[in-house]
Amino acid sequence: MNQLNTATTVTHDEIALHAFLIWEKDGRQPGREQTYWLQAEAQLRQTRQQQAESAAKAARTWPPAPSVAKSAVVTPAKAKAAKAASSRDVAVKSAPVAKATRRTTASASPRKAMARH
Repeated sequence: MNQLNTATTVTHDEIALHAFLIWEKDGRQPGREQTYWLQAEAQLRQTRQQQAESAAKAARTWPPAPSVAKSAVVTPAKAKAAKAASSRDVAVKSAPVAKATRRTTASASPRKAMARH
């Protein structure tokens, strides 16, 4: 068997479940078991066939060809311009930081105050 045929095989249980779901969706009409079975089998086989074909198509195109955008190509002129731009960056001055004030004994917790004495 080729790979597509094994990928499209459908089990008895899968068909039975799908046929049951079709039967319920159709209002549980009695006497049409074979119709539901054949419909379920055809739908499942078609779905598996499409999945197998798309997987085979993806496998043929793997690995994808690298796509290099024209703007992504670094030329010596672009490298020189980037280096010049980075050297011209403006330094950001930081805001002055307030000095931390030391707690006095009065503002410290009572335990620490007791430990100091």
